[in-house]
Amino acid sequence: MAIYHFSNQIISRKKQQNTIAAAAYRSGERLKDERTNETKFYKRQVKPVTHILAPSHAPNWVYDRQKLWNEVEKKEKQWNAQLAREINVALPKELSHEDQEQLAIDFCNEIFVADGMIADLAIHRDDEENPHFHVMLTIRPFNEDGSWGNKQIKVKEMVNGKQRIKALHTTDWNTKEKLLYWREQWAIYANRSLEKNGFSERITHLSNKDRGLETLPTIHEGFVARQIKNEGKHSDRIQINHDRKEYNKVVVELQEAKREKQIKQRNEKFIRRFTPLEKKQLRESAKILRLFVNGENIRNRKIQLDKWNSRLEFSPDSVDKYKKLNRIERETEILNHAESILENEANRFLDKYYPALNKDELTKEQKIEVVETTVFQSKKLSSQEIGIVVKDLEKKQIEHDLHGVLNNRSRFVLALQKEIQNTEKQFEQIRVVNGIDFANESTIKKAPDNVLNKMQWLLNQKNEMEKSLELMNRLYDHQLEEMYPNWDGRNYLTVEQKEFFIMAEEYYGKTITPEDFSNPPRKYSKGEQRKIIFSLYRMNSDDENSRQHREGLLNEYPDFQIDNKSFMRMFYYECMMFADEVGLERMNQLHAAFDVRSFSNDKESSHETSNTFTPQTNNYQNYIPSDGSDFFSILESAIREADRKWREDEFQQQHKNKKKKRQRGMER
Repeated sequence: MAIYHFSNQIISRKKQQNTIAAAAYRSGERLKDERTNETKFYKRQVKPVTHILAPSHAPNWVYDRQKLWNEVEKKEKQWNAQLAREINVALPKELSHEDQEQLAIDFCNEIFVADGMIADLAIHRDDEENPHFHVMLTIRPFNEDGSWGNKQIKVKEMVNGKQRIKALHTTDWNTKEKLLYWREQWAIYANRSLEKNGFSERITHLSNKDRGLETLPTIHEGFVARQIKNEGKHSDRIQINHDRKEYNKVVVELQEAKREKQIKQRNEKFIRRFTPLEKKQLRESAKILRLFVNGENIRNRKIQLDKWNSRLEFSPDSVDKYKKLNRIERETEILNHAESILENEANRFLDKYYPALNKDELTKEQKIEVVETTVFQSKKLSSQEIGIVVKDLEKKQIEHDLHGVLNNRSRFVLALQKEIQNTEKQFEQIRVVNGIDFANESTIKKAPDNVLNKMQWLLNQKNEMEKSLELMNRLYDHQLEEMYPNWDGRNYLTVEQKEFFIMAEEYYGKTITPEDFSNPPRKYSKGEQRKIIFSLYRMNSDDENSRQHREGLLNEYPDFQIDNKSFMRMFYYECMMFADEVGLERMNQLHAAFDVRSFSNDKESSHETSNTFTPQTNNYQNYIPSDGSDFFSILESAIREADRKWREDEFQQQHKNKKKKRQRGMER
């Protein structure tokens, strides 16, 4: 079964340790130590699976293992310098090799790399009963420009009237609190992966004492200790575990009667009442969907299918497209059926254990969540706890919707503008049909109440949507004020034009300046663009391996925001600017993978002017505007238009001021 093991150590020069040797041992690679001119190599029976993971601001050379640790050795001058941190973690052996690898990568990326560390990951499977990974982490941080940062800064402080120099750490990576946080997070990540893959086993970072257990914990034996035992020799570590297991058997037997009684009471209290047919159908659904069927997994899978369906909606008609659409439809039907089974069981469960609860006030998702929380916590929830469960579920939905809005702001703005126009049109049609003239009060009095109520409702809807649009506009204004504090013309941009400037700033990580129009920046090189385009194409055309292509893309380019429509649009524009370099084949793949027509068919959007492209075929040359304009020419045009409006406004204001001044002179 899955075990919890998470050990931490510092590799330091004080202990006469060396990061080149450590990295060579863990990775199984032959590495040269540039300080001693020695080559380090440790032959392994099973080749480790290795990855180097780094934050976006780290220099490119960190992905070269030999270069990385030689640079660390060069940078650290002290005789007792801390060189690296090494963490050893046991992987759940229930998981497949692929799932173990993905779990280790996700954990290291989101816990260590996101905090600014370089993670040199090596997964060892010399012993199939003891899959584990080592990760060597940099202790010295990197600055935003890719240079080495400081581990400590020295500050002056007064102690008892005397000035002293105190060293402060620039990160919290060496604190006990951080280590406890890492240990806890590993248990969360591992348990989440076990549940996702349908396993009931769970691990915990808590000690037996903290968990209130009287049994003694076993210690990590390791490959060497088991090898000694297999050779017929005595191992202290194996003997310690043997003695503790014998002791624990006695403790378990003494507690067994009490535990069985508690389990029986718990099971008698909260029984999931699925019929035999429902159990069979849920098992079949889980097998087809390849996931553990519960409320959260169903919601997440539906979101994935919606995204997939959106990508396919605008792709060219083909046999392959309809196969994928049929699969989406089939999976959606299975998910809906499984969800209806969970809802029916939830109704029976709530009737038995929560007879006073008004089920009609809850959605099916909320009912399922209340049941699953009750079973998980093994206790009946109070009214307040049910309220918390419901609010948490609503919060997750709001966060998901907000994430979708912020990642697709231009579509959100466009939808609001279109809906406002439709509302105004409906309002005007009702007014004309019923002969209402707001300048003539008698026509208003003659109108039926239901008509006036409808018009009032439309007016309220329009006001609410205009408030939302104004909030988005204010958000853009704040961002543009930070980007261009000295440019008055920014206040004369349309909402769509503001979106373009912010898209560019977020994509390139810098504010666009006039110099960029003559020499446009480039986020991705020719080779990187070609790789990314191919991955996006494969994600869209090969649904069986789409997840692998997506994960491969994000592993190689962790800053690439696949779900951010603004970011994706900017990537499309950048590829268009360098279409000749990218090449015909890749550009055709780009148009096949992207929702190109949704860019060009949004005719309601005022920024899709003649400067934008209108695709006709898959040949990328037909996407390039005949007048040679591109994304930066659109920005340049927006600047000229805004500055013209600003000058006109300034001229009119000056004219008014002069007129007022003359009038005051005449009055005197």
